[in-house]
Order: sequence, then C-alpha cells, then structure tokens
Amino acid sequence: NNHIHHFGRLQRTYAAGIHLSGVGNRVANNLIHDAPHSAVLYSGNEHVLELNEIHHVAQETSDVGAFYTGRDWTTQGNLLRWNYIHDLGAMGAVGTMGIYLDDCDSGDSLVGNVFYRAGRATFIGGGRDNLVENNIMVECDAAVHLDARGTSRIRLDAAPGDSWNLLAKAERLDYRKPPWSKRYPKLASIMDEEPLLPLGNIVRRNVAYGCKGWLSAHGMDKYLDRVEFSDNLKTDDDPGFVDAAKQDFRLREDSTVLQLPGWEKIPVERIGLYKDEYRTD
Repeated sequence: NNHIHHFGRLQRTYAAGIHLSGVGNRVANNLIHDAPHSAVLYSGNEHVLELNEIHHVAQETSDVGAFYTGRDWTTQGNLLRWNYIHDLGAMGAVGTMGIYLDDCDSGDSLVGNVFYRAGRATFIGGGRDNLVENNIMVECDAAVHLDARGTSRIRLDAAPGDSWNLLAKAERLDYRKPPWSKRYPKLASIMDEEPLLPLGNIVRRNVAYGCKGWLSAHGMDKYLDRVEFSDNLKTDDDPGFVDAAKQDFRLREDSTVLQLPGWEKIPVERIGLYKDEYRTD
C-alpha cells in the first residue's frame, strides 16, 4: 500500500521503486509511477507480486520492463497476478516490456494482469516452464513475445562465474536434491531435456485487443509448436469492456471474453492503493 513515484533521479537505471530478492515475499497494492527505468526488479523464489498499478515508468530507457527479472534457471515459482501496467515509455530499438522475463528466466506465472500501452506486454526471453494465462492486453506492441536466445547464449562450459553459465548457478544450489528437486522437478531434470531450448511454456486464455501484433517470435521457427497455445482471443473489436475509452477494462456481462473456457474474473477494483489506518485518502 505504498505510493512510490519520481524515483531514479540520481541513478537513472537499475534503481527501481522496489528491488526484491529472497524467498516468499509479497509485493501488493502499490502505486508506482514516473521513473526512467524499471518499477520492480526481482529475483529469488515463490514471491507474489499482485494488485499493483504501474504507469509512466521506462521513460528514458530501452530493453527494460516495468517488472524485470532474468538470467537464472533457478528463480522459479514467482506469481505476478492482477497487476495493472499502463502507459509505459517507448524508447530505442528493443523497446519496453510490461513483464520482462529476460535471458532464460524460468518457472514464473503471469496471471490475470491488465496491460494498456505497455510495449510487448509479456516477454519470455528464452526461458522455460513459464505460464502466461488469463491476461488482458490492450493497444500493446505485442501481447506475447517468445524467443530462443538460450540456443546461442547459454554457455554450459564457461567458467562458473560467467553470468551465462546457468548450470553453474543451479549447481551451487544442489538443484538435483531436495528441497529444490521436490519443489521444482522440471528444474531438477533440465539437463536431460534439451536445456538450451525454450520448452514447457504455456500461453493460455489471454485477450489481446487492438494490439499491433498478437505474437512476437524471434528464432522460434523450430520450437513454436512446442509452446502450448490455447483459448486465446485476438481481436480489433471491443470484446465487451465497460469503457475502454476511459481505460475501464472491467468486463460487461455480455462480453465475449466470458465465453473463453475457464475465464477467471480479474479483480480490477482491488488493484492499487486502499484506505486503512495508515492511508486515509
């Protein structure tokens, strides 16, 4: 329930509003806006980042995400849900991402988020076993990005200190033994299952309205059929928002989105700051 804004004034990059590591933390109901770079940088495991509103960040930078994590197979189990990410900056050739799973980040879930004018809304940069489900993307450059960068960048035979030796990072944690192997069985068997490939990703039950493109896929010709796509709605016609012109992306009772199998309501009314004994307005 924090209002974090106009930060990153001295250090313009990697000075996020929230910088999270560790295990099992929760970041919720924050309003974060007006910054040159990312709103939230996170690493670690089993975090819940939910019900946050983020806007007008990434105002001066490219290759940046409102939420950003990356370059580690082991930082799994993080849930990013019910966030409203909108009106992000758009600079440089690489551009801006709403939620940026960079450099083979794996095992995260992006569920029930709303993106409006948020660059490439969800970005899986070569990672594995990520879930993109039940999100709404409106007027974004692309709803979903997938690539296979691990095939050319991961260096399993590099020195252990090389940031692209993702196996060495996992081995430092004894990833084949409990509790890691019990909690993340796919991680435990990664070296037996084509470790450089972007396998196990699921893109399911998402809505893309008025986006420049549904899917941005780089180097995925050989692997796209190994991504699970199902029940996604791509449309240039209003699918039944209460008032899209005023950025009210709640769904009317006659919305076509409700016809998607298993669609789950996004609690838009709960996103952002709330009144309590510490916050009265």
